[in-house]
Amino acid sequence: LTPDGWSFSHFFEGPYLASTELAVRQAEASPTAYQARLLSIPELYMLTLWLHDSTEDDTSDASGGVLAPADVLVPLAPAPPGIAAHRPHRVADLLPVMTLRVAPGPLLSSA
Repeated sequence: LTPDGWSFSHFFEGPYLASTELAVRQAEASPTAYQARLLSIPELYMLTLWLHDSTEDDTSDASGGVLAPADVLVPLAPAPPGIAAHRPHRVADLLPVMTLRVAPGPLLSSA
């Protein structure tokens, strides 16, 4: 547990292992230089390989950062219904789809 919430550094079993391996191989075949990161979207029970465009900011820290429109997200299997696993998406394309799928939080009472 970190001050910003739950975090993990690795996993070594389960369905995401083979899926991550496949996604990394896909990324390595790309001519673009990416920095690989994992992005968890707990509300969707979704894990993605986040390929950060390292040509934009070579000094960025892999433990943090902000999604850039040019970054690529590769949903790992098992992906939520309606989102294909292993299909690379630009952040600008996938983020609106994920935003529609996340249920809004409860309203706070003013009483």
